[in-house]
Amino acid sequence: MISILGDREAMATLGARIREARLQRNLPQAHVASIVGVSLPTYRKIEAGDGTMEFRHVVRTLAVLGYVDAVAALVPPLEAKATMQEILAANDRKRASPMRRRKRGR
Repeated sequence: MISILGDREAMATLGARIREARLQRNLPQAHVASIVGVSLPTYRKIEAGDGTMEFRHVVRTLAVLGYVDAVAALVPPLEAKATMQEILAANDRKRASPMRRRKRGR
């Protein structure tokens, strides 16, 4: 499913939600920035939805604000559909028959 939001709008929405979560917890930007391990200007870019931010900083910010499970749920694990026997059987390749030699003089 493709979002109706563009990249900028999606980043702005994420930044706004991060800001709301921080304010709801009554935490100053400088405090969250220090826990995340980024400078205050960098943290402000995260809340502003600046698309040049490193993903790891955004993920750390979300983790600090208590959204570890939500981040993990973004990409759920795949269910294994093949059994180990099926996987091993797929590696049993069949050999091609030997090439037949052409008769001379054709």
